[in-house]
Amino acid sequence: MEPLYPLLDTALLQEGDLIFRLGLGLESQAVVSADRSGQYSHVGLLVREAGAWRVLHAVPGEAEDTDGEEILKNDPLPLFLRPDRAVSLCVMRYDTTAEALEAVCRKGRQLHARRIPFDHAYDITDSSRMYCTEFVVFVFKSIGVDLPEGRAHSYPLLRGRLVLPVDVARNHRLHEVLSL
Repeated sequence: MEPLYPLLDTALLQEGDLIFRLGLGLESQAVVSADRSGQYSHVGLLVREAGAWRVLHAVPGEAEDTDGEEILKNDPLPLFLRPDRAVSLCVMRYDTTAEALEAVCRKGRQLHARRIPFDHAYDITDSSRMYCTEFVVFVFKSIGVDLPEGRAHSYPLLRGRLVLPVDVARNHRLHEVLSL
């Protein structure tokens, strides 16, 4: 499978953009099955550090660089898009001010510094643990934005309602920057 990162025009990216990917793992397959559109299985927040693009995100099973702990990650963009993790991607930008997006990124960095564990219960009402969509919803909520615009799903095995990456991607103020 061809790596996506070399095909990505990073000049188009801005801090605060959301990056969606479709993965190959079991978790990805479960999300795509629940989603039924098959577009995205994961989402993260793009930030820039020391001149390099990084992705803040919550993901299970990618804990090799965190001593086995499944916590919020701050991955280099090429690692996030590694061929065994991403077969396609889409970058979307929320239509708001640069200051608002700076606040979103600041909140994301604060949460990463707190080493928030991955939320295997997928409980969006408990921010002590987070899954990928919960993380981006939470950081945008800090500036008063409801990314899923009320969209959520109920599943028999989950106590609460689940927000999927596609629920965020359908936000009327998100605009596609690029897609591969």
